[in-house]
Amino acid sequence: MLPVQEYIDYFKEIWNNSSEALPRFNKAYSREEKLKHESNFDSFQNKLKELQNVRKAQQMRKDPAKSFFPMFHSFLKTVFDFDSAHLEIILSDEFKDVSKDFFYQARAFAPELSAEDIYQGMRNVWIMNGLQLMAHKPVKITPSVFAYSMIYPYSDNLLDDPDISSKQKVEFSERFDLRLRGNSIKPQNFTEEQLYKLISMFEEEFPRNEFQNVYESLYAIQRGQTNSLKLSPQNGLSDDEISTICFEKGGASVLADGYLVAGKLTMEQERALFGYGIYLQLLDDIQDVKEDSLAFTKTMFSCLEEKDLGKFVNKTIHFGREVLEEMSCFEGTQTDAFIGLMNRSIETMIIESVGLNHSWYDKSYLKQIEQFSPLHYSYLRKKRAQGKSQRFALLQKYFDSSEFKLAV
Repeated sequence: MLPVQEYIDYFKEIWNNSSEALPRFNKAYSREEKLKHESNFDSFQNKLKELQNVRKAQQMRKDPAKSFFPMFHSFLKTVFDFDSAHLEIILSDEFKDVSKDFFYQARAFAPELSAEDIYQGMRNVWIMNGLQLMAHKPVKITPSVFAYSMIYPYSDNLLDDPDISSKQKVEFSERFDLRLRGNSIKPQNFTEEQLYKLISMFEEEFPRNEFQNVYESLYAIQRGQTNSLKLSPQNGLSDDEISTICFEKGGASVLADGYLVAGKLTMEQERALFGYGIYLQLLDDIQDVKEDSLAFTKTMFSCLEEKDLGKFVNKTIHFGREVLEEMSCFEGTQTDAFIGLMNRSIETMIIESVGLNHSWYDKSYLKQIEQFSPLHYSYLRKKRAQGKSQRFALLQKYFDSSEFKLAV
């Protein structure tokens, strides 16, 4: 059995010792710089609209500089200030190909899922692709990368559905756990039927008798998912119990990513991936504070008073920086660049999330943290009011674009 509790205790100590002071960032943005970035954002969106037209997309293909990915490169650099080394990873041919491959495989396997569900899965694909890079593995959609990235759009949607009773969710989790352990279980509904097919993909790539820890990591995330059902107001959990559940769920999730990429890991790599998963879980909790609070879901973040939310955000960033340093135990040629990319991306999303959920924060903290956002918070909220998250919207526009359809 994997030493999950040992990892939880290890990262709790790091968390408890992390500072609540405002972190140092590489750059603060003036009003003029923000306005310039916002103008670049608007210009990119206008160009995207042109890609919806088949004739214009065909014309753009004749001029590579005007196609989607050069424009996207410019967008990430001139709007969000990503470094060139980071953009080389994000926009490499390998990463572009796997996004396209996953999209079509997901559409074929699960036509009933929405584009947003597929985007949810694709976020995990990108994490696993990064781990492939760090572990000296080919960056591609393996059966296990596909299956694991599809499992949680299905199971998360079921577990998050308020119309499904707690009893039904527990019964589902029990059946799912049995199937993960190799038992022959009859699916009770279409969702379970799809999930069991995905588990079969793991079994084909990683035979149970050769890769025991692959399945131990899957049991660990399933335990974390099941324990997260306790995060309701009726259970009266202590702060320590809430943090244990949040750390277990987040850490086990990325630990499973690592095992389904590499098959085997050192204990040092296990621990590093567990910490990375906790950091991503804290990011999710910060992003979802409104939804969690309205649903009365307890997280480390949603239980705090307004005056403490900013301190928690600061603490999360300090914690994340220390945690990501442990990822250097992977010896891939682009490990340092990928760690930098992870750190830059997560901190950008945290800062953005504060602005999008501004009513939850103390005004003095908002003023402090906004200076490190490349866009005004009011501009971010205006964009969010126009529709779904900008990242999902950009991805959806590309997959719906004529250029994408012409390219495949």
